[in-house]
Amino acid sequence: MKTALCGLILFAHVAHGGLARYSAFVVSGGGGVVGGVVQPDVVRITYLGVNGYRFETADHALLVDPYFTRVGFWSAAFNRPIASSREHVDEGYNHFPGRVDTILVTHAHFDHLMDVPDLMHRTGADLLSGPTAINLARSLGALAKDCKIVKPGDVRTMGPWTIRVLAAQHDRLLGKIPFPGRIETQLRPPRKASDWVVGEPLAFVIEAAGKKIYIDSGGVPGAPPDARIRNVDLAILGVALPDSRRRFAEVVRQLQPRFILPSHQDDFFAPLYRGFVFGKLTNFRQLVRIHKRQELPGRLILLDYFRPWTLR
Repeated sequence: MKTALCGLILFAHVAHGGLARYSAFVVSGGGGVVGGVVQPDVVRITYLGVNGYRFETADHALLVDPYFTRVGFWSAAFNRPIASSREHVDEGYNHFPGRVDTILVTHAHFDHLMDVPDLMHRTGADLLSGPTAINLARSLGALAKDCKIVKPGDVRTMGPWTIRVLAAQHDRLLGKIPFPGRIETQLRPPRKASDWVVGEPLAFVIEAAGKKIYIDSGGVPGAPPDARIRNVDLAILGVALPDSRRRFAEVVRQLQPRFILPSHQDDFFAPLYRGFVFGKLTNFRQLVRIHKRQELPGRLILLDYFRPWTLR
């Protein structure tokens, strides 16, 4: 499996194109900020890269899957030792210094969890995720009191945020989940990419300011979100791999969103300073065609790095 995965990562390293050709889909701005404070009737959304987001309302903030280290391609491809980079976390965090209510993590792969213990320390945030992600974070120094294990069906309220936890699936590579497995007890800190096993994939519904946002990091056909989740204001759907694009239409039809934001599309091996570059295995053009031909509900949008957009 590791040899095949390395080969696919090698292919995926060849990335192509930025957002310029899709500028008609890119949104930013929208107001809703007075004196530097986001008003309580809106949610401001900032894209942090990969599947990372910052949500703000009424002087409160929440993060999902924040990741800035951008482990190099060769280190991931050959399963070399990897670690969170303080310099790169500084680069990302400088865009939004300050406190955060909580950090949600969809699963425990390095490109979702690696920088979270550092960001918990900087922001004072709690971590909400599955057992594997919690155990990995604790092995890297996150305090037990700040780590909250959640499971599908849980509902948590923090400040203005109501967070509903849903079961999810991870996309397959060559028919298998990359770096599978779970960690049931706190072990030694992870060293290589393969130590960051997937754990228990989750999706979240985040409600605040009268808005409802669904977010996941991908999935597989035939496994849509909980059928009770409908009529969301924004659906953030991971589409890094073909599996998740094949399920795109069924998920959008069920969620009936006002806005659809395809996520996890950038080249996550590339440093942030390069700007947004689509990964080779992504295909936003295909999503545009599916959305149009199948007359799916909702407006298809894109966000650029660190350019906030207000959801009204």
